Amino acid sequence: MRTSCSRRALATCFVLGAAAGCHPAPRGEVPRSERAAEARRDAHPATAETPVAEAAGDETVARHDEEEADEGEEGLDDDVEGAPAPDATILPPHPLASVSNADLEQRVRRDPASLGAMSIGKPSAGLLFNSVPMPAGDAWSLVDPSHAFGTDETVGYLQAAISQVAKDFAGSPKLMIGHISAKGGGYLKPHLSHQAGRDADIGYYYVGGSRWYQRGNAQNLDLDRTWALVRALVTQTDVEMLLIDRSIQDLLMEHAEKVGEDKEWVRFLFRGKGGVPPIVRHAPGHATHLHARFYNPIATETGRRCYAILVERGLVKPGAAYVVHLAKKGETLAELAKRYGTTVRAIRRANGLKSTVIQAKKTYKIPQSGHAPPALSAGPVGIPPRRLPPKGA
Repeated sequence: MRTSCSRRALATCFVLGAAAGCHPAPRGEVPRSERAAEARRDAHPATAETPVAEAAGDETVARHDEEEADEGEEGLDDDVEGAPAPDATILPPHPLASVSNADLEQRVRRDPASLGAMSIGKPSAGLLFNSVPMPAGDAWSLVDPSHAFGTDETVGYLQAAISQVAKDFAGSPKLMIGHISAKGGGYLKPHLSHQAGRDADIGYYYVGGSRWYQRGNAQNLDLDRTWALVRALVTQTDVEMLLIDRSIQDLLMEHAEKVGEDKEWVRFLFRGKGGVPPIVRHAPGHATHLHARFYNPIATETGRRCYAILVERGLVKPGAAYVVHLAKKGETLAELAKRYGTTVRAIRRANGLKSTVIQAKKTYKIPQSGHAPPALSAGPVGIPPRRLPPKGA
C-alpha cells in the first residue's frame, strides 16, 4: 500500500477521503467518492496579482447582481466564528505540518504552486492564492466560470455532494453553480463574502429541468433532489453553514420528515439545539439559490503560514482585501472613511463614484490596503464533527 504522496495529492486526500491512501479521514466523516477525486483538475499556477473582479456582463449574471446586492450576509463571519462547536473540535493532519518555516520559505521562492490553494483571511475580507477552477461536470453547469475559483477543499466538496445526488437519482438535470470566488479572491460584486474561496452559490433542483435564479416554491422545486443535496452537503462535506430562505427551509424540513429522516436530527440541522446554532440559516435573497460556506482547514492553515512570505516575495499585496459595507439610510462617505480608517477619496476610487453621494441598501467596498492585512487565525483551524443522522436512520 502506498504510504506517501505529493503535496497536491495530500491536499485532495483530506477533501475526498482516504482514496489516495494518504491518511485516515477525521472522526465522523463519510468517505468521498473516488470518482470525484479523479475529476479534480490541478490548480492554476500561482499568480502575482489579486484582482478585484467584476461580475460577467451577460443577462443572467446581471440580474443576479441586481437581486442579490442585499443578500443579508453582513456580519455572518462574526456570527459563525463565535458559535460554539457541537461537541469537540477536530484538527485534521496538515500536509505541511512537518515542514519547517525555513523550508516553507524556500518552497515559496522556488515553486509556490506546489503548496496548493491558500485561503487567506475571512470570507468577507480575504484573498485566494493558487486557486482551483471548478471544472465542468456531467452533473453540474457553471453560470460564470470566470468567477468559479475556490480551494481544493471547496471544489472537492461541491463535486462530492452533487455527484452523490446524481448517483442517487438517475437522470438528474445538471445543477447550476454560480459564483465561488474570483481567481485571486478579493471583492466580487455583488457579494458581501465570496472573497477567500470558501463560499459557493448553488442552485436548487427544479421540476422540469435546470434553471438558474428562479424563486423556489412548493410548485416548482424538486424536493427529493434538493433535500438530497442538502443532506449530502451536511454528511459528506465539512460545511460551515448553508443560507436558505426560511420558506424553502420549511418545505425541506417537511419533506425530509415525510421521507423518513429522523425528526430530531432534521430539527437540529435547521433550528439548532442547546445553544448550538443550526447549519441551515435564513438570509434574505436565498429563495433563488443556496449559499454554502465550507471549513477549509488545509487551505486556511497553508495561507496562515505562507502569507508573510507571499507578501515579502510580492506574490500578494499586503492588505489587498476589501471590507464590504451595506450602506444605511443617512450614512455619508465621510462617516464610512472615519469608521474604517481610510479616506473619502479611496472609497470613491474603489467604487468608481463620481460624487460623494451614496445610496442606502447598496454595498460599497472599503479599501484596507496599507493598514489592515487580512485577519489570520492564531493557529491551525479546527472543525467540528459532522452532524450525521443517528445510526440506522
